[in-house]
Amino acid sequence: MNLIFIEAKNANTSECNFLKAVLSKHFVDKSVEFICMDGVGNLFQKSIINRMEQAQVEGDSVLVLVDADSPSKGWGYTKRHDDIEDKKTQLQLNFPLFIYPNNNDDGDVEVLMESLIRKDLHKDWWDCFEDYETCIQGAKDSENNQKYNLPNRKAKLHTYITSQQLNKKQRDKIGSGFWLFDDPKYWDLTREALKPLLDFFDAHLK
Repeated sequence: MNLIFIEAKNANTSECNFLKAVLSKHFVDKSVEFICMDGVGNLFQKSIINRMEQAQVEGDSVLVLVDADSPSKGWGYTKRHDDIEDKKTQLQLNFPLFIYPNNNDDGDVEVLMESLIRKDLHKDWWDCFEDYETCIQGAKDSENNQKYNLPNRKAKLHTYITSQQLNKKQRDKIGSGFWLFDDPKYWDLTREALKPLLDFFDAHLK
């Protein structure tokens, strides 16, 4: 068994369902259980550490996936990596770590997701959304400050998938994080951008 610890609050999230789609396509023979930590800040909580240690004693594989985030949020790849590795050393823990989007750059899982979108099939949508972002960014208040916040990347991706011509069953599931990651009309899970994550899984999944 492979236990994959992720930042998500629960399994009904886009991150969890994205990973399920990736694993179903590329590692169909692997048994996986997701442990949702409800934020990277909980990675070294006693309950999480106990679960890791128990799994390793039982011979299970433990993997951890977290966002790098950005320097503007006080983090970024280098700081996130060094912080986690330092705490692993202090606590004498040993587990493989993958930091989104590619184990090298700043960003998050949504950066990786966006790189896999079928923009070639939905160019009109992306052109229109970029126009919308430009318009929103140009709106100022009476003191010439930006009046509105731009949608964050997760909101953009949610808007992208909910804008599609979906049937009722598909639409009903979107709120539970099922963003149709397994549908090649919307996402391409064969792109080079996914390779760092696939290499990580290939190296560490039992």
